[in-house]
Amino acid sequence: MNQDKKIALLIDAENISRNYRKTIMNELAKYGTTTYRRIYGDFTSRTISWTSEDMLKYSLTPIQQYSNTSHNNKYAGKNSSDITLVIDAMDILYSGNVEGFCIVSSDSDFTKLASRLREAGMLVIGMGEEKTPLAFRKSCQKFILLDVLSKENDKNQPNKKVEKKTDKTDKKVEKQDKKKTTKKSKSTTDEQQSVELIEEKAEPIADESDTPTIMPLESIANLVKKEILPELADEEGWASLADIGNWLYKLYSDFDSRNYGFSKLSALFMSREDFEVKPQPKTDVNSNVVYYLIREK
Repeated sequence: MNQDKKIALLIDAENISRNYRKTIMNELAKYGTTTYRRIYGDFTSRTISWTSEDMLKYSLTPIQQYSNTSHNNKYAGKNSSDITLVIDAMDILYSGNVEGFCIVSSDSDFTKLASRLREAGMLVIGMGEEKTPLAFRKSCQKFILLDVLSKENDKNQPNKKVEKKTDKTDKKVEKQDKKKTTKKSKSTTDEQQSVELIEEKAEPIADESDTPTIMPLESIANLVKKEILPELADEEGWASLADIGNWLYKLYSDFDSRNYGFSKLSALFMSREDFEVKPQPKTDVNSNVVYYLIREK
């Protein structure tokens, strides 16, 4: 990863929740410096969770896009922000001020944009939820599953914080139960209105074949054994784990050891009984970085 790359961060606020804001910024810091930080949406809408505090804290420039159609139309404003994001991306591309883009959305509408940016020699990083269609994932050189990483980070939080959060949740549930018993009719009406609003705003459900889950770890292991190791291994069967990782990243833009609960690729393969992993002899005595070799047992 080149820490000197200048990257344009473009966030689809109408598609991505603010709950991922820390994950987005922390992940992007691994790839370079974000020179452009823009977030798109109709911020007058209650469906957007991002706040003005988020904009200030993370130095995000909000790009307000009002609906260009009647509010009575259920498709009002659906593509306004998307089109604005695409136009800005192309303007930034032709400015020549960046070497990469990070598109934060689970929307397949950005597939063509990602492909075009790659054709121009840009590093293209995608971030979205697991529901993101395969076409958009594949169009990026690296795709990060925000909801999977967030779940993993939650597991690693201290128990005290989890307990406090649970206590608050329990109290909130108790209050909600009391309100339900005293205002049952009002709650029912509000619930119906909420359902209608959700149905009105909901995106069409994509085919299951277009919204894949994470590739099974067993399939990854078999691919390494049958396809990758035979190409990279020396006479004794050893190959560089870094080279194998690069091969996997090129084949699957959404491949990430953290999706399987391991912080590093070495830890993932060390956990398996069908692989042998050992440190690679150092070529630079002063380097603290440890590289690994791997082979099938």
